[in-house]
Amino acid sequence: MCNLSKALVEQGIKQGIKQGIELGKEERTLSMAQMMIQEREPVEKIERYTGYALEKLKEISNGIGIPLMK
Repeated sequence: MCNLSKALVEQGIKQGIKQGIELGKEERTLSMAQMMIQEREPVEKIERYTGYALEKLKEISNGIGIPLMK
């Protein structure tokens, strides 16, 4: 039973690390999109660099109160 507990803990740790990495990537991409919107970069460029769709970029720009540049 001890080995099973240890395996479950290790699996949980690995899963937590993976989730943390994914969350960090998403936060970095969101931050990049916000900075690019603030710098008035064209929407097409922001889409290309972040991978976000236009609707997501509109949501982000509304959240920071800066309109998207076409």
